[in-house]
This record gives sequence, structure tokens and C-alpha cells, in this order.
Amino acid sequence: MRMSWPTRVIDRESSWAVLVGASEYLSSTLEAIPQAETSVADLQRALTGPRGLFRDERVVTVTNPKSAEDILGPLDQIAGQQPDVVLFYYVGHGMQESLDGGGRGLMELFLTLHGSVDDGADRIRTGVPVNSVFSRLRSLRANQPVVVLDCCFAGRALEDRSAGDIHVLCATGKTTRARYALTDRHTGFTGALLQLFEQGVPDGPRHIDLNTVFHRLSVILPTTTAAGSGKLLPKPRQRTTDHSGSLALVRNPAFGTAHTPEGMAARAEFARRVADRGGVQTLPAGEQRMLLAHATELFESLATDSMKPTPPPGEHNSASAP
Repeated sequence: MRMSWPTRVIDRESSWAVLVGASEYLSSTLEAIPQAETSVADLQRALTGPRGLFRDERVVTVTNPKSAEDILGPLDQIAGQQPDVVLFYYVGHGMQESLDGGGRGLMELFLTLHGSVDDGADRIRTGVPVNSVFSRLRSLRANQPVVVLDCCFAGRALEDRSAGDIHVLCATGKTTRARYALTDRHTGFTGALLQLFEQGVPDGPRHIDLNTVFHRLSVILPTTTAAGSGKLLPKPRQRTTDHSGSLALVRNPAFGTAHTPEGMAARAEFARRVADRGGVQTLPAGEQRMLLAHATELFESLATDSMKPTPPPGEHNSASAP
């Protein structure tokens, strides 16, 4: 019997989240992202609602930031609180530029403000370097800091030395642009994340941890077409330290439903997506073999479970338990 590593549930009394959405811009170099504001609002509800693990008063939302202080200030307010977990989430445009101004050095990731300009050295002058976020987070000395970046070139953050032992989840790689229109309400990455939180994982653990989030989204996103573009959403990236991926942010609403008709259908759909992803010929051979082997394992498990009697309604475990 395969045993999964146990998830770690946050301490609600000493955990914080700062959610930032940059949706409107003065410069013509950056298009408005109306989904950023609603993505922040819905993520706040997911983290603090019936399935969320955060206390409502410890989740701070910032929309349309106009200064670096708007982004970094909420982190400073946590100083001295001896936090367990601090989650920083950003959705908006991401800009990349080398600090030497000539494009010869390491490209840095900059988060955008209302007045940001996506043009040459103006990126450095008008953006917020992601290492500023990392530095503020590290100064809080949280037991586990987490950064989630839903922006273009988010993978640049994985190369930043100031990230230290921070768990970083990115919507894209370092050279890839994000897709902002999954629906009229959500960006591609955050929409898929919220859908995962809402639907859950029938054969998953009681709580949805960061490893589960990454593994599911690494299949779901690149097999989902962004609305209006006809293009698939980019594959996410992740940087973990020790067991940071075992941290849970929400309860799993589908926990214990693996053998119900609804759970079986959801498992079959995910297995199909894994197979579809593994069939992409441009993937590295090792990743392709891993995905196809995993798809085979999932389908075999479904076949075995389909031979078992269906449990009566209400006899599966409830995800509402703490």
C-alpha cells in the first residue's frame, strides 16, 4: 500500500496572507487585466470560507497598487507577530529587465504598479523587484513563507538568490507569458487554482497541499485552452525547500468521494488529461514516460475500483471535518 507524506495544516491563529492584484495601468505599454481584481477577491473567499484555513482578519487584499509601499507595507505590518505561515500572492503583469540596463546580466522579475511602464530602463524605475518581496518575507521569520506569482515571466523568481527557503509557485516559466483570459472573471492560472479548491481531488488527502496543487495544475493548465486565444495555458513552475510542499491551504471538498459516481468521473477526466499531456511529443522523453506511466496507473486504479460496490449516499468521508 502506497503511503503519502502527511500534510501540514497552518496555524490559523498566527498565519497571514497578502493578496495583491494589479488590474489598471496608466501606460499604454501595459493592457488592463480586469480579471486580476476579481481573482484576488475570489481567492480571499476561498482561503477564508468554509473550506479555507485562514482567518478572515488575517488575509489582506490590495488591488491596483500605486506604490511599492502598497505591495510591501502589508508585509511590514506582520513584523513582530511570530507568524507560522505567510502567503504572498500577486496577479498582474510581470516585467523582466537586467539591472545593468543593457540586457547582458541576469534578467530580474519586476511586479507592476498602476504607473509602471514596460519599456527598457523604465521597468526598473517603475516596477517592484520581486527580491524586495522575498527580502521582506525573510525578515518576518515565518515558519514557512510562500509566494505565488500569477504573471508573465514569473519563473524568473525561481532564480532569485534572495528567495532563500521560501516556497515559490509560479504560473509560468522564466521566458513565458501568462494567459489572462480563462474566463471573464479569472486569469488562467488563478482560475484553475480556484477550480481545484472548489472541486477538490476525490482520491486526494483531507487537505489540499502545495504539492497537490502543483502536480494537478501541471497537468490541468497545459491541457486547458485560454478563452479567446485558442492557445493552451502555460505549465506552472515550483521551487520547494525540504517539506514545504506538504503545507495545506484549504480543505479538500471531494475528500472521501473517490468511489462515488461523481468521484470516478472526475478521476477519469484527470487520468485522460494526464494521458493527453504525456502524448505531447515535444516534451522531454523522461517527463513523457513518467506521465504516460502515471496515466496507466490511474486508469488501472479506476478499473479496479469500478468493480467494487458503490457506497450508499452519505457514507463517504466528509471534507468538512477539521
